Amino acid sequence: MTQSRRSFMKMAAVAASGVALHSAWPAWMPRVAFAQSGVAGDVIVCIFLRGGADALNMIVPFGDDAYYQARPQLAIARPDSRSEDRVLQLDDFFGLNPDMSALHELFTAGHLKAIHAVGAPHTSRSHFEAMDLIERGAGSEGGASSGWLGRHLTVTGSADDSPLRVIGWEESLQTSLRGYASANAFRSITDYHLSGDDTRTQQFMTVLHNLYHDNDSPLEAAAQATLDALATVEQISVDRYQPERGAVYSETHFGRALKQTAALIKAGVGLEVACIDLGNFDTHIAQGITIHQGVGIFPGLAVELAENLRAFHDDLLDEMSRVTVVTMSEFGRRVQENGAGGTDHGHGGVMLVMNEGVTGAPVHAIWPGLNPDFLANGDLEITTDYRDVLGDILSRRTPRTDLAHVFPGHSYNPVGIIEERRF
Repeated sequence: MTQSRRSFMKMAAVAASGVALHSAWPAWMPRVAFAQSGVAGDVIVCIFLRGGADALNMIVPFGDDAYYQARPQLAIARPDSRSEDRVLQLDDFFGLNPDMSALHELFTAGHLKAIHAVGAPHTSRSHFEAMDLIERGAGSEGGASSGWLGRHLTVTGSADDSPLRVIGWEESLQTSLRGYASANAFRSITDYHLSGDDTRTQQFMTVLHNLYHDNDSPLEAAAQATLDALATVEQISVDRYQPERGAVYSETHFGRALKQTAALIKAGVGLEVACIDLGNFDTHIAQGITIHQGVGIFPGLAVELAENLRAFHDDLLDEMSRVTVVTMSEFGRRVQENGAGGTDHGHGGVMLVMNEGVTGAPVHAIWPGLNPDFLANGDLEITTDYRDVLGDILSRRTPRTDLAHVFPGHSYNPVGIIEERRF
């Protein structure tokens, strides 16, 4: 009797707290969250730095003298320099661009890791071809036309997947998400709402439903996914969302996409993958060194990337054990600066991985050296295949994935950058 009474009181207390929580549920958060099953693995946030981000001026190899010889104008000063634009030391060889100082504490705390000299083994110097290659998860031309994330989502999908399981924050779907029928491309959650007269909105929904429902059209699954997503989004008011811990996102497409991703993660709508782009990294002319000097486009991009990633981390601090952010670019830049104060298309680049479970030193690199005798046609040599970094994330942080299907023809070589999540 005593144990039964204690159990009853405990259940009553839990029920009462549930009622209180429900009444205090934020106005922006959808009630449908209560009906959604939890995400089994990490939420993967994939950020593509389009244009070919200069890896050497993001994660600076200050321990390699050849870096300073190749870039007399663009090199960032060593950490022991008296320059106020010196790099922020990460270890005895690599430093962080000072414009990315918002991320320095995350590196030292073990929540952020850089993987240097990374890329596809046979990357083209063409933006279009290189982006297509990377997003398809291929090692060379040819292979599957679907994207690596699209294939991952397909092999891990189930009948009760959320209509907001995956979002590409662009006007059209990113190549990496192709192949998964229920992927949604949003520019903004706010813009995705069906606004206007309620009666006409309902009529539109009814017509759309009748047009595709119970027919054999190959568009039926995509149409139904759109209807389901609309029904869920109609219950979300992200405009009312208030980030936690003083996090401030920039009022740019990139900042708003990260902010809305954070809101959806907290809302528990079943989001598993979000793809976000940050462009304009093609810095052939007047690249610039740091924001303090007021020249070039690269410093502003470095600030935008770093400050919004830090805001996302702080806003989701309680969730960062189950959220993994990975950044990539189609290629890096040439080691040698050009005569126009910029850098041209190269090969080896850098990836960033953010999660509470990243392991080891702040920078992983099998460093090939920047001595001209070691360079691959003037480029940083690629010593880590980007698919192995992504393979670490998928195999260790998400359940039921099949790397042989996600990266066909590639023999996965673990890098060991992140802890395995127990399911």
